[in-house]
Amino acid sequence: MGQKFAAYDENRTITGYYDDALSPPPKGFQVVAITAAQHKAMLTGEASGKRTAIDLNGVPVLLDPLPLTEAQLDAAKRMERDAALRFSDWYAARHQDELMIGKGTTLTADQLDSLLNYRKALRDLPLNDRWPEVELPSRPDFLAAQDSTSPSP
Repeated sequence: MGQKFAAYDENRTITGYYDDALSPPPKGFQVVAITAAQHKAMLTGEASGKRTAIDLNGVPVLLDPLPLTEAQLDAAKRMERDAALRFSDWYAARHQDELMIGKGTTLTADQLDSLLNYRKALRDLPLNDRWPEVELPSRPDFLAAQDSTSPSP
């Protein structure tokens, strides 16, 4: 193995690693020589969610992740909300199918009411003034008892 290098951008964020024996850094890149131990520490830190950068002294450092942006928080909460709606879709669709068949329904009137109110509360969440910093409503008891990976009666 040869000398290891960390390439970094104008913000001093590490953008890649090079070994001059295997893959020398391209010309024009900003690089700093690093030890094998520093290289390993940076890779381990990245794997655990840390950011990597070069400090003003040319030393590689691990930094905490940046906080999520409003758009990222919104997208994450919307995905969580959408997953909850998808989980309950099957129950709503089954109830509609059973009504159309006309041979009775699996859900009681109270269960249907709680299901519909739960789904409405989920759909209305983005209208909350605190969105996306809101908690999802609790699932109705009969849904909470189901395994979230396989909705079935």
